[in-house]
Amino acid sequence: MQGSLLIRIVFLGIVSVAVLSCSSKKAAMSTAALGKEVSRAERLRVLRQMDANRLYFNTFSGRAKSKIAINRDSYDVTANVRIERDKAIWISVTALMGIEAARVLITPDSVKVINRLQAEYISKPFEYLYNFTNDELDFFSLQELLVGNVVHQTVSRDTEVWTNESGYLLRSQHNDLQCSVKLDTNYRPTYTLLNDVIRNQRMEAYYADYQFSEAQVFPSHVKISIAAEAFKLQSEMHYSRLVYNEALDMPFTIPTRYKAIQ
Repeated sequence: MQGSLLIRIVFLGIVSVAVLSCSSKKAAMSTAALGKEVSRAERLRVLRQMDANRLYFNTFSGRAKSKIAINRDSYDVTANVRIERDKAIWISVTALMGIEAARVLITPDSVKVINRLQAEYISKPFEYLYNFTNDELDFFSLQELLVGNVVHQTVSRDTEVWTNESGYLLRSQHNDLQCSVKLDTNYRPTYTLLNDVIRNQRMEAYYADYQFSEAQVFPSHVKISIAAEAFKLQSEMHYSRLVYNEALDMPFTIPTRYKAIQ
């Protein structure tokens, strides 16, 4: 696996779980597909219920068997994800035989990636991610997306809420971002669509198999599909271990012999 490809896997397969920008145009959708738009009072009730069903935590640690396909190539890896709320996201990616391939540390101010296979690293300000995504992305949105929560850009005074037999559909626009989120009848996200017509970028996320763990509910099965010009990525993650609110270790030391990637 080449170093540049590994970096793309780390950024686009894990970091870009749901961070592709959305179009300023409303996604085309028939009234039948939308269902029925709810009243103002019902809208407020649905949004309150959605907020009540968020995953709340101080720290989060998860382990997932993952399959990542990029264009015609596919990889089986294990991802260990650790989050200290509002402070840091730490990800370790291991390949066959438990060999660590990459390590990521993201804070509200910085992005760092170690590529152990090629003895290289990246150390950039958080804005470096804007090379891959819309600049509406912030650390706090990324943190929520990684644990299956609805991001704050989705909810505003202009959010539309529609209802149908499977649950609810939320549509909203935040500056240049237009997003759609489906909730089940328990007000938990099952599907997120982010579509940028101008940049020809489309991301779909499916959340399933919600499991109770330590009084929390988490989607143990997550599927992500990203399509952009000359680039396609599919990621499927099956979480087998979840721990909340325990002290976390986020070791991140760049060996002196590693080469910086500009």
